[in-house]
Amino acid sequence: MHFQFYKSPAGVLGAAALLVTGMAHANFVANGDFETGDFTAWTQFGNTAFSGVDGSAPQAGNFAAYFGNTSQGGILQQLATTAGVTYHVSFWLQNEADAQGVTAPNTFEFNWDGGAAELSLTDSGPFGYRRYDFDLIATTASTALRFTFAHSPAFWDLDSVQAVPEPGALALVSLAGLLGIVASRRRRA
Repeated sequence: MHFQFYKSPAGVLGAAALLVTGMAHANFVANGDFETGDFTAWTQFGNTAFSGVDGSAPQAGNFAAYFGNTSQGGILQQLATTAGVTYHVSFWLQNEADAQGVTAPNTFEFNWDGGAAELSLTDSGPFGYRRYDFDLIATTASTALRFTFAHSPAFWDLDSVQAVPEPGALALVSLAGLLGIVASRRRRA
């Protein structure tokens, strides 16, 4: 059986909606699980001493990023986003203690698009991996995803970073386009 829906505007929009539905589940963060074994796709900034990727404390998979820099430094990635679309951002974070159980001083910040930090921790006690979740709106076509760390006595560990467009937001865009095509076809008839 052959389909020729490409000749119909509604068919083209239906195919686009299927593509958008698939995109809604795609992670926009490259190498968010650090499974390349390095910072491929990420840009390091600030103090990069005592930071890297290894297999000693992954949350999932074989690798995670670690940060034990004594002054602020971290990683960022520019994401191709759509202005006005909500993205579900999640990541796993762990705060290690040194051999004597000391964790302070330490700081951590997560930032989306350069404004105020979405999450800021200072002199946090030790904790195992915790998942953090945020629903954030992109304001431009390029959004900075930024993690900043400092940890004198031990290390922060970061893994499984994701930014996924909310399915509802993309579905509404598709529906609006479909309704526009249907309305224009009715006006011509």
